[in-house]
Amino acid sequence: MFTEKSLRSISQLMALICLVLLPVGQTYAVWYEAKGQAVIQKGNKQKARRDATEEALKQALLFAGASVNSVQQLTNGLLKSESITISSTGEVEQLELVDEVWHADYVTVTVRADIFARGKTCSASDYPKQFATSYFMVENRQHLLDGKLDNFEQAFTRELARQMAVQTSTLSLPFIAPYTTQWAAPTAAENARELARQGNTQFVIIGRLGDLSVHREPSSALAFWKQEDASRYFSMDITVFDGLNGGELFHRTYTTQSDWPFDRFSDLDSLSASFWHTDYGNAIKKEMGSFIADIKEVTACQPLTGRVLSTSNGNLTVSLGRDNEVMPNDELYIYRTMEVIDSRGQRYLQYNVYPGVFTVEQAYGSTSSVRHKDTGFAINVQENDFVIKK
Repeated sequence: MFTEKSLRSISQLMALICLVLLPVGQTYAVWYEAKGQAVIQKGNKQKARRDATEEALKQALLFAGASVNSVQQLTNGLLKSESITISSTGEVEQLELVDEVWHADYVTVTVRADIFARGKTCSASDYPKQFATSYFMVENRQHLLDGKLDNFEQAFTRELARQMAVQTSTLSLPFIAPYTTQWAAPTAAENARELARQGNTQFVIIGRLGDLSVHREPSSALAFWKQEDASRYFSMDITVFDGLNGGELFHRTYTTQSDWPFDRFSDLDSLSASFWHTDYGNAIKKEMGSFIADIKEVTACQPLTGRVLSTSNGNLTVSLGRDNEVMPNDELYIYRTMEVIDSRGQRYLQYNVYPGVFTVEQAYGSTSSVRHKDTGFAINVQENDFVIKK
């Protein structure tokens, strides 16, 4: 019998991964076999089986070089009436359920997938992508009364930054503005640019936390001594902007729910590690993982972009440095943007690229000194022009 601590550990890890390469007759396809485990909660074997299968397939895909856009349900008869969406960086030719082993408290599922892992689609896919954000706004703070989650917006945003650091080596959230903001549509692009300037990042994440309510099933009058069953909902609405030009890159809503074993008078610390190890915390982290995988795919081919910070006698200082994997002798391009309005009032963003290539002379932590590769001069280049590494 598993202890509560070990069950929680399995619930967090969700998988014991055993990936092996099996010989096949095709030249570029490889069989990947993976094991996933999931805890059986409240006797719900169907959910445990689905979670274990989902985790096993996800790990096989990521190991093979594919990125999962949305791993929610599985195809090919593995689970009836369910499907999976896989991004263009990988393709599953065939999927098999090898076996499933039921234990007293958990289930182990083994899947085997014939995966064609495609090569990288762009040179920018390995460049680090940095994001800025502010505390996610809670739409209905009354929902936080159950459990006294007064600092939930702060705790959530910090945990998102931690999960981004844990789950990927190319995405990071180094700047969190210590306030919440109501992002109205007319000013969203301008606010995104300002937040990117504050954090010296290329991308901006803006989020709202929606339904955080608790649903309680009253206990039977014949069993009044029993604690009422409760579940807690979670939803987050997230938009990702290009912080340099204010363009919207991504928008999606994520929802989930989980058991909530606490009574309505509990006083929980959402900033504590123990809170994020609860079933509810783990359910939220799973949605965070889906979001991180989504924005990793969306921003993969976005070129590394910064700003010109200063100009002096042909020497430029730009906001890209070793932290962005910019090194001496790297070649950069500089351009300016301007808004153009046509006769019908339609607005367009026009890109004016300066001639020639600029070379990095010295690279520091977050900045570099740059000169024109051929002439040594940077004619007409101005502060806040954009610099790009393709």
